Amino acid sequence: SSGINAEYGLFKSWKIDTDFEFWMAIGGIIVFGLIYEMVKSFRACLIMEAQASAALAENKPILLSDGTDGRRRRGGADDAGAVDCLQHILCTLFYCLEWALFYLLLLVVIGFNVWNLVAALTGLTCGYLMFGKGRVN
Repeated sequence: SSGINAEYGLFKSWKIDTDFEFWMAIGGIIVFGLIYEMVKSFRACLIMEAQASAALAENKPILLSDGTDGRRRRGGADDAGAVDCLQHILCTLFYCLEWALFYLLLLVVIGFNVWNLVAALTGLTCGYLMFGKGRVN
């Protein structure tokens, strides 16, 4: 027995009564931390791509590749502006998602449950280990 005594998740409707539910909640918090770090790292990659020169084929851009050799499709000046706009919109969406995940994870932690704190730190640490290599914070 984990010593749980009718704990709640974020809401009263998320009542945790059994050890299985407790450990599933802990596992979910760990996965949540992993997802947060994955989104944060992906957004950092998008920012680095937006700053990099797309003239070289070695850059292998994520956005607007034609699928053959990794080179970006070229058009006129309008095409470059569209790419910049698309990259900025995508970075903005991932920025919003990153902060939404951060605040939801914060809500889990401020529930004053030590197990939730340990699970969140474990998920964030493992997520940084898996996805944070080479990321500039």
